[in-house]
Amino acid sequence: MLWDRTYKPRLRPVEAFPLPEGDGVAIGVRDRSGLSGVMLSLSAPALHIMAMMDGERTCDDICRQFRASFGRPLAAGTLHSMVTHLAEAHFLEGPKFEEFYQSLLEEYRNRRTREMPHAAAMGIVDDSGAIFEDMLADANGHVPSRTVIGVIAPHLDYPRGRPCYAAAYATLRDRPAPDRVVILGTNHFGRSTSVVATGNDFSTPLGISRIDTAFLDKLEARCGDLRTFELDHAREHSIELQVAWLQHLFGAEAFTIVPVLCPDPCGPTGTAPMDGRGVDLREFAVALAELVRNDAGDTLIVAGADLSHVGVQFGDERPLDDTFLEEVRQRDRRSLDYLEVRDCEGFLRSVAEQDNPTRVCSAGCIFVVATAMHDASASILDYHQAVDTSSQTCVTCAAVAFT
Repeated sequence: MLWDRTYKPRLRPVEAFPLPEGDGVAIGVRDRSGLSGVMLSLSAPALHIMAMMDGERTCDDICRQFRASFGRPLAAGTLHSMVTHLAEAHFLEGPKFEEFYQSLLEEYRNRRTREMPHAAAMGIVDDSGAIFEDMLADANGHVPSRTVIGVIAPHLDYPRGRPCYAAAYATLRDRPAPDRVVILGTNHFGRSTSVVATGNDFSTPLGISRIDTAFLDKLEARCGDLRTFELDHAREHSIELQVAWLQHLFGAEAFTIVPVLCPDPCGPTGTAPMDGRGVDLREFAVALAELVRNDAGDTLIVAGADLSHVGVQFGDERPLDDTFLEEVRQRDRRSLDYLEVRDCEGFLRSVAEQDNPTRVCSAGCIFVVATAMHDASASILDYHQAVDTSSQTCVTCAAVAFT
């Protein structure tokens, strides 16, 4: 990196968190995407300096604003050392990070199979499928009389999402294995602000499910390259949790998969990618619907989706009492009701209104499955609030079947 006082450092997305007392510093900082394994320990002034690295301010600007804020100078040499350290840790955008990223992407692609790194933590200790049968034992909901062609299930860990996992996947228990499953997940931490597919097969303790490369190629012929940022799949859990369920129900080799991560369409650009790179989510959903409709094979679409995230951990100041939880439930259910009347745009508007105050994270993949299943009937099978009173947090989810 060539550095001078006119250089404008741009920090990559990071998250700050308090460190345990006694560490001698106030704040820890780490890469939200997990691409960099470095964890920084910073003082409050150092964090303030990092916050000014927005790609708009020169190093001279940062030094001047630091002096205005703290009443003491920030030496250019000190800032130079900090910028160099951040670049070495891959916290700054630029050529050094891009070189690092490309090396990780090449390594991911060369593996050709995406592992399920937290299978044991999810309760999958072998290929017996005992955890899934245990969850299905709780399924007492309505099973549609017609063949299920689409499902919305949680991507919470299995214990917290248990009721809705059971309700959703019980509808597939007696269904013949589809030829392919398009699995839509939520891109929580990745670089892309558009749709991201991957060409890597998915491996879990229950087996390996192969990619339907022919179908993926057709999607890309309609939508452009969907794999530029396929490294986004490496740490994302929302698809792998569905793969394991499907493998248990149908057998790992009985179907192929098309894994796709969807962006958040509730921001200022709506379904268009925020950085202008990639396909519009609405255009992708329409293309997917047409391909499924015109394909002779049996396609099942599964969305791994959670809903609201509320409580202290997510920035709410209100206590997580019955009144608050009921307000969240009513807001969630108003949005879900749009699915039952086949109003995909209404669902999206409902979630996005007032800047998505309950932080629904999976509006993207729900919008896509509902759009692709526009001619199907949607049934809300269950709704669940996973409440942790000790941390005062709650994540909600639902089970939906399309027939």
